[in-house]
Amino acid sequence: MNDLNKNHKEIFFTRAEMKEAERICCDNCFEQVVFMMRDKEHEFSIGLSTVLECITFAIKNGDLPKLPQSWLSDIDSIYNTDYAYDKDISYFDSNFPRKRE
Repeated sequence: MNDLNKNHKEIFFTRAEMKEAERICCDNCFEQVVFMMRDKEHEFSIGLSTVLECITFAIKNGDLPKLPQSWLSDIDSIYNTDYAYDKDISYFDSNFPRKRE
């Protein structure tokens, strides 16, 4: 086994679990929700925007179903993203506006 595969195996088996989640009300913070995580050796945090990036990766790779554009539009307004217009992760639903404002 080469070093790269050994490192991937070590990372894969060092899974994190959610310790707690906290809604942050802070003018200097970039995340509205931060998850406190813990693996075998560390405690760390992960922001909701990173979780959303992970979800979009899984959708694009066929591991999760596409999400409704209206739901993603709400996410876009909170996180200033363009997920609702990404046809690889979204589908049209009747609650979504037909034209981009």
